[in-house]
Amino acid sequence: MHSGQRYVPIALAAVVLLLGLLATAGVSAGLTQKERRSAAQAMDRQVDLARAAVSGEVQRYLDTIDNLAAALGSHDQLTRAAFERATAHVPGENLAGATAVVYVVPQQGHYLAVYGRRLDGRDPAAAQPDLSAVPEIADVLRQSASLGGAAVSTAAVDPDGSRTLSLATPVLSPDGSLRGLVLLGLRGPEFFGGAIGTVVHPRVTATLSATQEGGGLLPLATVHPTAPGTDALVRTADVGIAQRRWRLDLAADPRELPGAYTDRPLVSGAAGVLLSVLVAVLVHVLGSRRAKAMELVEEATRDLREAGAAAHDLAARQRAILHSVSEGVTVVGADGRILLQNPAARELLGTADDAVSLAEWPAHYGAYLPDRVTPFPAADLPMLRAIRGEPVDGVELVIRNPAHPDGILVSVSARPLHRPGAGPVGAVAVLHDITALRRYETELAQFAAVVAHDLKSPLTAVHGFAAVAADAVSATPPRVETAGAALQRVRQGAVRMREIIDVLLAYTTARDAPLDVADVDLQALVAAVVAERTAPRPVAFLSPAVLDVTPPAPSVWVGSLPPVRADPGLLRLVVDNLVGNAIKYTPAGVAAQVEISAGPAPGGVRLVVADRGIGIPDDEKGRVFESFHRGRPLDYGGTGLGLAICRRIVERHGGTIAVQDNPGGGTRFCVTLPAAPDGWQRLQRPSTPAVSAPAAVPAAVSALNHKVK
Repeated sequence: MHSGQRYVPIALAAVVLLLGLLATAGVSAGLTQKERRSAAQAMDRQVDLARAAVSGEVQRYLDTIDNLAAALGSHDQLTRAAFERATAHVPGENLAGATAVVYVVPQQGHYLAVYGRRLDGRDPAAAQPDLSAVPEIADVLRQSASLGGAAVSTAAVDPDGSRTLSLATPVLSPDGSLRGLVLLGLRGPEFFGGAIGTVVHPRVTATLSATQEGGGLLPLATVHPTAPGTDALVRTADVGIAQRRWRLDLAADPRELPGAYTDRPLVSGAAGVLLSVLVAVLVHVLGSRRAKAMELVEEATRDLREAGAAAHDLAARQRAILHSVSEGVTVVGADGRILLQNPAARELLGTADDAVSLAEWPAHYGAYLPDRVTPFPAADLPMLRAIRGEPVDGVELVIRNPAHPDGILVSVSARPLHRPGAGPVGAVAVLHDITALRRYETELAQFAAVVAHDLKSPLTAVHGFAAVAADAVSATPPRVETAGAALQRVRQGAVRMREIIDVLLAYTTARDAPLDVADVDLQALVAAVVAERTAPRPVAFLSPAVLDVTPPAPSVWVGSLPPVRADPGLLRLVVDNLVGNAIKYTPAGVAAQVEISAGPAPGGVRLVVADRGIGIPDDEKGRVFESFHRGRPLDYGGTGLGLAICRRIVERHGGTIAVQDNPGGGTRFCVTLPAAPDGWQRLQRPSTPAVSAPAAVPAAVSALNHKVK
């Protein structure tokens, strides 16, 4: 430690001590000011309590004489007995300071006391019959009669030195005329003591003053009289009583008010000084080791910073890996709660929000068994099995929800997550969408079945008729006609096998071949297909069932067709399949009738191929575009790939293909394709006339000659 640094702890301790003392002084001063404010607030509360008590008590007295006046006014003729009955409850009203209640009748400028009841226990004979001789009483009676309601007199001093008041209210007859007045006498000290004696604090001196005859205020009474010091808190408040204004004067020593002054400033000051000394000593002790402590802190901070950076980099790499993998990844905790799902998992499962736990996982994502009907049991989820310590591979389940309305097949593999020296702390699962894989596997199985079945029959025929031809040629003499017929059957079998192979190649091409999009003259392409489909077929192309039967010539009508944007070769496959099916699926012995037309569609061209054939049942319309689906296979041969090829090609062009009934019988296939620029404007040719015989259509055979049955 350098020589200059040895004084640093002392200086720091001195500064801390000084700051502590200053803070202590500030806190003590603040507490003192707060207690002063508390005393002022306490005094204000005392004023509010006293004012409310006086107002409430006077109002209670006024309500009492108002009720009494109403009772007296209800009598047609007021007698003493009626007065006694009406006033019998008044002594029980606990009217502190009340001296007497008197029924007064005004007569020729005089106010005669007719009936009276003493409330202070004095002799009733002492009452004065003509009250107009007392100025204060006569004044309050006049004011009450004039106001038509309760009134309060000015304060007066009786001969015995007591301070008194009077309350008066009119007694009205049923017709509303003045019948008399009720007068209630009060003694100030008893009234005031009863009103606020128990309301204000015993250490608060309260004085009530009322207006006296000739002006000025006359103190009526004082409760809790004390001699407040020079720092006493003094408050003055006006009290509105009927038509008068009274005044309340309160004074108190702030140290006597509850909650106003405490020992907190002194205690806090002493505690602050002691704490400041202790902190200064502590700073001095710690300051001597500051250099070493700072060195240790810097070293620890550096290590923590490096560890934090490494952990942040590791977490960033892990997040990047999880976000970059194409497979769905789900991580769950030992309690079954979903901890993490990467974007691929959310996209595969079809929801943006994650399930909270595995218990709600099947219902949240719409998980079913592979039968697509039974909900997947939550207890059999691969993630739960992995949490129990069981490695799980290739569990298949179906996810069906609004994002996947048709359902997708998902393969889930899961592994438990272990912590060294502990059991499984969770599990990680990898989700694969195997819908396409299973579809390809199904198509492969169907493909193998078609190849095994459809190629086996013509191959067997080729083998058999080749043997017949060989026997006929080797016979003596050679049977030339028999050998020729057998060779003709051999050739037919070879042609049939070539057609099947061409269809299978077209099926593969429709899915995988690159698109070579160009402007295509749809009119010429359709004309070429129609010419080929309606041309007489060589004998080698005919099946044995029709060798001796000449089928009716088909009738094909082609409307005006605009240019389109498409791959010419693949588009020809579509047109050839649709026209071939329209001619093929016609009842035996009936000439096929086909209409080919086009119209505008949103963003393209709508090509329609309509026939009058056997039609398609409603329950079959949804399946005709599936691979290897064949309608009426016993009556009409074929591989079941033609319409599947059409759908693949059209969808790869961004279009659609649909089937519907043709009004009047038959079927309509509707295909939407992208239109060539200004295709409809460039359409200038007239409609092609109906084709009733093969010779009516020019021979236009495309280089891509696929025949699909």
